[in-house]
Amino acid sequence: MEVRTNVFVGGLELDLVALEDSGVRPRVYVVEAKSRPKLKLLQQLLSRVELSDYVYAALPLRHYPYLLEVPEPLGSLAVDPDNQAVYEVRRPAYIGNGWRLLGLLGSRPLRDSR
Repeated sequence: MEVRTNVFVGGLELDLVALEDSGVRPRVYVVEAKSRPKLKLLQQLLSRVELSDYVYAALPLRHYPYLLEVPEPLGSLAVDPDNQAVYEVRRPAYIGNGWRLLGLLGSRPLRDSR
């Protein structure tokens, strides 16, 4: 997978974007990471549905109950920095909108803010 953080595209900053080679076109995964759950996170997730094949919310492990409530088609990841582990709390449903992000990127590669 090609993975980048803080990707700027179409006026948005995507926390993490991963492209998985899948034959016809890459599958597009977007992960929004926050230190705590807020309304802004839900709004960001819902806007990322328009650009992605799969969308995840990522929060520290202590917010596990919130991660169980993340609405479909979104998935959720619990991050345990002490053990350097990431747990998939809930799998996302396939959305199929990744072609839109690929179109915005055109032929340019993913670039992060570094």
